[in-house]
Amino acid sequence: MQPLIIIIVLLSISVAVLLVLLIMSCSAQKSITKQIKSIMQTDTNTLVRSEINSKCANELINEINSLLKELRDNRQYYKRKNHDINQMITNISHDLRTPLTSALGYINLIKNSELSEEEKYREIEIISQRLLRLEQLINSFFEFSRIISNNEPPEKEELNLIAILEESAAHYFDDFDSKNRSIELSCNRTKIPVYSNKNMLMRISDNLIGNAYKHGSGNLNISVKITDDDKIIIVFSNNLVNADINVERIFDEFYTTDISRTSGNTGLGLAIAKQFTEIIGGKISADYKDEIFSVALKLNK
Repeated sequence: MQPLIIIIVLLSISVAVLLVLLIMSCSAQKSITKQIKSIMQTDTNTLVRSEINSKCANELINEINSLLKELRDNRQYYKRKNHDINQMITNISHDLRTPLTSALGYINLIKNSELSEEEKYREIEIISQRLLRLEQLINSFFEFSRIISNNEPPEKEELNLIAILEESAAHYFDDFDSKNRSIELSCNRTKIPVYSNKNMLMRISDNLIGNAYKHGSGNLNISVKITDDDKIIIVFSNNLVNADINVERIFDEFYTTDISRTSGNTGLGLAIAKQFTEIIGGKISADYKDEIFSVALKLNK
């Protein structure tokens, strides 16, 4: 009789232990389910925690947390992609507006002014240059979209940096000349070879010259020098009188000064220049001192 009692007691204890474990398991499952729902409904870095010290439960939770981390990484990846695409669309709008507005201005000049045939021919030539620049920008967007969407490095080739700067300056020659201003390129060389992307270098230079034209005064000086460690330093500098500038924010998207707000500027020119300078492996910085605003590019030779 006594062995039977012992067996019954042991069975009762076993059943009680199993029942407790079952209750704890159910409670843990409910807790895990609640935590997962909370994590999925909020943008948080929290992971699932275990309330019981069980090998099986811990293995399950580790697998769940691995999936949550992967899901979070994918979410951040597509969030960055969406931001890049939206930024590219905004950049396209900004870049196309400049040559298009200029071309339309010259068309209105021809329509509403009594110009000689020679003057009309000259204005038409300027319009052709603006529209050609517009075509170049549109073609370049295919490359930029591929780079951004596929994380591909830009195609590079050996270029003459001085020729790139001279071509950009030529685009703005008439604009500066109409305000009795000029673009002065200071360099003791006629050719500086650089291995880079032509379209991006052109856009960087165009945006910096365009920014100087819109917000600067006096002549624009572009100086180019090569350092002892074979780095190329390009400095765009011009007068900028009575401008409320925060140099630390000058490259932020949509940052504008009081002056640029009154002209309807989007504040994207320098932000685009910074973006593409970094893509081609360079660095960009700005400085404002004694009413002189300067932007410095540092490129690898």
